[in-house]
Amino acid sequence: MSRVLAVGPRATLPWHGVVTLACWMIHGGNHVLRGTAHDLLWACNVAVPMLALGCFAGARVACAVPLLWLSFGTPIWLLDLATGANLIPTSLFVHVLAPLVGIAAIRRLGWPPRAWLSATLASASLLALTRLAGSPEPNVNLAFRIHDGWERAFGSHALFLTTLLGASALVFVTVDTAARRLLGRGGP
Repeated sequence: MSRVLAVGPRATLPWHGVVTLACWMIHGGNHVLRGTAHDLLWACNVAVPMLALGCFAGARVACAVPLLWLSFGTPIWLLDLATGANLIPTSLFVHVLAPLVGIAAIRRLGWPPRAWLSATLASASLLALTRLAGSPEPNVNLAFRIHDGWERAFGSHALFLTTLLGASALVFVTVDTAARRLLGRGGP
């Protein structure tokens, strides 16, 4: 059996990677053309090229972490749309097509152990990076202030971020548990 068709942690999935990378390039190009390149630091937008790299390398963790991020971010994106945000049509590549490709990839590669922990640590790292590299005005990843309209529910930005990271970790644990049950543990 060829390496590309091999099932397991060493399998590479170039077509999955190409499709996922195309999703990101279309959406990312749209952001650049709109003058909103800073929005490419949102966790869901970072998840897609990470997923592409994971597919190219056959790296289960690099595929699982983006799926976990999207499992938390996509419902928030839908809530944002439901409460009046404008739909950026290319965001469907990030929130619909890329996760479907990621699910297909992880079914081939297997689910890695403790993916929830990797996703939580990577989320905290991305938040710190966004804080260092970003600017307060767009408030990417909510790194600078409480989301507009939620100020009364949180006494401080630190409490807000702690709640956000805790909620994301809870979602990550839940999805990780379900994925391990549905897909098997996938090895060491």
